[in-house]
Amino acid sequence: MRVRTLPGRPLAALVAVAVLGVAYGLLFPERSDYLGHFLAGAGGTFLLLAVVIVNAPNHPLVVVTGVASAVLLGVAMEASIFRLAVFDPVDLANQSIGALLAGIGLLDARRGDSSAGLAFVGGCVLLVAGFFYAFA
Repeated sequence: MRVRTLPGRPLAALVAVAVLGVAYGLLFPERSDYLGHFLAGAGGTFLLLAVVIVNAPNHPLVVVTGVASAVLLGVAMEASIFRLAVFDPVDLANQSIGALLAGIGLLDARRGDSSAGLAFVGGCVLLVAGFFYAFA
């Protein structure tokens, strides 16, 4: 018997990212880059995991590996492309928090359920919002 995962967990993760994003905006209004890196980290990880869920075997370790890859990609981006200003460990921490929340939301996602589609759409929205706030 195959159990189909409902989109409740990814949706809850997207709501958690939104609520925490509002908190970032209220607590650090002068540092919109904190919010931007957080949203971009979550969005990029949701996108990466949407592809992983569709193409990889059904196992939570695949999602954990995807999150670790997203965090390492964030390190590489912060150390190279976004180093134009300066390497900022706080920005890296904020992206990593976003990546972890995305991973928690997709930990039990399986190929064939609606989690991948929801993660893809949510990831696109979050990534665009993240770039907007990071460079505001």
